Amino acid sequence: MEKPTVKLCADALTTMEDTMGFLGMEPEDGEAGMQTMNNIVLIINAASAYIEKQAGRHFGRREYSERYEGTGRHSLLLDNYPVRKVKEIKDLSTGKVVRKEEYYLENSGEFGIVYRETGWAMQGRPSGLANDLTAVRKNISVRYVAGYILPKDGTEETPSDLPYDIQYAVWLMVQQQWSLQANGSGGLSAFSISDVSWTFDRTVNPVVTDVVNKYIRWEC
Repeated sequence: MEKPTVKLCADALTTMEDTMGFLGMEPEDGEAGMQTMNNIVLIINAASAYIEKQAGRHFGRREYSERYEGTGRHSLLLDNYPVRKVKEIKDLSTGKVVRKEEYYLENSGEFGIVYRETGWAMQGRPSGLANDLTAVRKNISVRYVAGYILPKDGTEETPSDLPYDIQYAVWLMVQQQWSLQANGSGGLSAFSISDVSWTFDRTVNPVVTDVVNKYIRWEC
């Protein structure tokens, strides 16, 4: 089978082959078959971008370097999850790297919390009679890896671990848009990867909405 000339975006949440299998479509040769594959890839890209924006997070595995305010408690909630590895934590007020023996990661898959027995001290200016801290600084730098192995990036040694319901949500969106186009009823009417904008001509399947709601990003 020839490969489509349109490429899956870096954050695509499924593959063209799996999507065509879900749709019950066999690959076709020739110009018409190539156009079909290209159109499916475009809708996969749009659906993946839609789901990530609605969830407020990236699902693919990547490295993050972020700054946090000290919590004044033992726990520090990281922005992205599931956390795979904490590479480095630095106290920016002293410029020192926090020793790995001083903290540990609790990672449930739904969030990642770094615990430190001595706590994550807050930095700011004391004010008022109670010396409450104001203008709290982001004095903690964390470099870590978080996210899933996407289906297109999986190998036999490291297979994809993206939850199947997320892939199913993409398949449903592709199925809906493909059916609309096939029946001459519209479909995806606008799409742009660069600024992550798109317009679907019909209401998104409520099953997709339910899946997205399960994976909405936790707020710190």
